[in-house]
Amino acid sequence: MQIHLDTMLVTLVVASLMIGFSLWLRGKIIAGAPTGAQNAVEALIGFVNDTVRDNFPVHNPIIAPLALTIFTFIFLCNSIDLLPAYLLGHTAHLFGIEHFRPVPTNDLNLPVAMALTVFGMVLYYEFKLKPGHFMKELLLQPFASLLLDSKNPLVKFLGVLLIPLNFTLKLIEEIAKPLSLSFRLFGNMFAGEVIFLLIAMLLLADSSEQLASFGGIASELIGIMVGVGWSLFHMFIGLLQAFIFMILSVVYLSIAHQPAEH
Repeated sequence: MQIHLDTMLVTLVVASLMIGFSLWLRGKIIAGAPTGAQNAVEALIGFVNDTVRDNFPVHNPIIAPLALTIFTFIFLCNSIDLLPAYLLGHTAHLFGIEHFRPVPTNDLNLPVAMALTVFGMVLYYEFKLKPGHFMKELLLQPFASLLLDSKNPLVKFLGVLLIPLNFTLKLIEEIAKPLSLSFRLFGNMFAGEVIFLLIAMLLLADSSEQLASFGGIASELIGIMVGVGWSLFHMFIGLLQAFIFMILSVVYLSIAHQPAEH
């Protein structure tokens, strides 16, 4: 039961930058062919709209803005890893903060919070749009419904006995959605952080004496090249994880909006 102030602070800064940039861009929008930041944002919005249109069969005006917010927010949080190693940590130490985690998605609390928010929306639309069908799936699928359709009273009674099993299986299926969303993002970002630390510990010189030697210089050069290469790959992973989180959120919400089959 802890509140991670580093995660709260960095996410607040990222969210503030997103809002501030949006307000600034709103005053810069021009008609005609866009240029600069407007062109980049319009391309991003077009990409997200096409993705939502391909994966969301019905109209809901909040899905595309939600997908855009998720993608942009997660990508910006992941991109903090591209800052020079320990920059934010050393800056925090100047203010007396002993431990500081600069990448908020490397803290399991943030991915879980975002996944639970999406999961809460999925449940909301399930109960709002098709409550009877959802309760039937929750209690009767996959076994009990087959038995309850029988005219044999004994078979019907067996179907009733299977309701707790159906409920357990459905509960596991639903809980797997936020777990897969959160742990996939956290696991990839945490692994990237660990590899950054391994590169620093194994290849970078930790003293001026080591750096003065030929082996220290060679190790430093190799470490820098490996670090830059891994940074570029990690940036791609951060972009990919932002897209995966967005697309799965859209797919889960799309399933909740699909009409009940009769």
